Amino acid sequence: MQEEVMVEVNVLLALKKQYKDLTGEYFAPAQQPKKSDAAGKAAKKSSAEETAKTNSTAASDADVKLVKEQIEAQGQKVREMKAAGATKVT
Repeated sequence: MQEEVMVEVNVLLALKKQYKDLTGEYFAPAQQPKKSDAAGKAAKKSSAEETAKTNSTAASDADVKLVKEQIEAQGQKVREMKAAGATKVT
């Protein structure tokens, strides 16, 4: 199972590299906002997305959105595997 996690982590890293290549920025995961912080976090997230769109001259918005969704799905998969008892081997 450890090898499976490593493979999935490598897929995640490759997706993050693809995101950086498309946008020129490192992928920053959206953090779960606290109830009192929801408005401020939403505004900050919108600002970050605007910056990514501005910097994305070679990539279309659809490409960036697709890679971002893939990163989020892959990250969730890795988290679930780790929660099930798998450990990351480096």
